[in-house]
Amino acid sequence: MRTFSHLNLGVQDSGLAAEQERQSQHSNAHWIAVSQEAKSNPIFALKLIKRGKPYQQAIDILSVSHRHLSHYTKRKMIAAYPGWECLDTEDRNMAAFIYSSLNNDANGYSAGFNAALVALEKCVEPLTAEDFISISTLRLGI
Repeated sequence: MRTFSHLNLGVQDSGLAAEQERQSQHSNAHWIAVSQEAKSNPIFALKLIKRGKPYQQAIDILSVSHRHLSHYTKRKMIAAYPGWECLDTEDRNMAAFIYSSLNNDANGYSAGFNAALVALEKCVEPLTAEDFISISTLRLGI
């Protein structure tokens, strides 16, 4: 069955160009910082922003990676947790979380996470006029 979708290519391209133009108004750091993936893994998100990764690639990386720990937390856990070096990334995160919960955040797990969230919020740029228009059209269903 023929769909003749190739005849509407110009219409699709103009919509794609408008979307790319809208997204280019903000920096890659902004798009990474506002993503849910970055809020779930803010320490790694800040590392990706510092490396200058494009936001699509950074969000893809964040969506499949385990939560990263701060250097302070890693140092504290090496000293406090026997066998730390033998754990994989997911188990290290769980061990650091449990240790933090039981020892009043002595390893800085929660403090590092919250500090990274604050630093991530600094990457968020203010809304532009085009953002307000796009939000209002989405709410009105136009």
